[in-house]
Amino acid sequence: MRRVKLWRRWLAYCFGGGLACWAWVLQASTIESADIRFMGSSYHYRFSALVDAPAAAVRDIVTDYDRLSRINDDIVLSRVLVRYDDTALKRQLMMKQCVLVFCFDIDFIERVDFLSNGDISTTIVEGEGNFRRGQTVWRIEQLSTTSSRITMEADQEPDFFIPPVIGPLIMKRTFLREITETINRIEQLARDAPVR
Repeated sequence: MRRVKLWRRWLAYCFGGGLACWAWVLQASTIESADIRFMGSSYHYRFSALVDAPAAAVRDIVTDYDRLSRINDDIVLSRVLVRYDDTALKRQLMMKQCVLVFCFDIDFIERVDFLSNGDISTTIVEGEGNFRRGQTVWRIEQLSTTSSRITMEADQEPDFFIPPVIGPLIMKRTFLREITETINRIEQLARDAPVR
């Protein structure tokens, strides 16, 4: 537990201290690009990351919805609600995100579609959870036998209060930290996964 707290302090220090620290933290996985933009009450984000793990193993980790909390400490619940068939399901993902004095309880109820090109598409189920609308696309590309690229792009409109001005600023600050933590964990779990 102490090790995790020290690691988080180091990440916080690096975030405030500059890119030299990030270069050290991201020795294995690499965030190629990351961007978040706010438009009224909705936001758009996109990131791309390289990981030292095969695409099949990465896909297995990010689609293991009953154990998704392994990839991010903010996930408090992840479960499949309905399996429609082999290519679609409905899932719930609950997160608690606190930044400074602001806490957000996030409840995604989404339809997940496994597309023929390998992409994973999620769409907010209107009237359930606490998002008005949203769509996310995950793309996991095999680069070599031991490396892959994860790209995620989303447009979402929450149905909960985000304080104007300070909310988006805080979310932008935590965005890189959160995706870095998540990508590093995905990579570690995928590396440790048995070869199939």
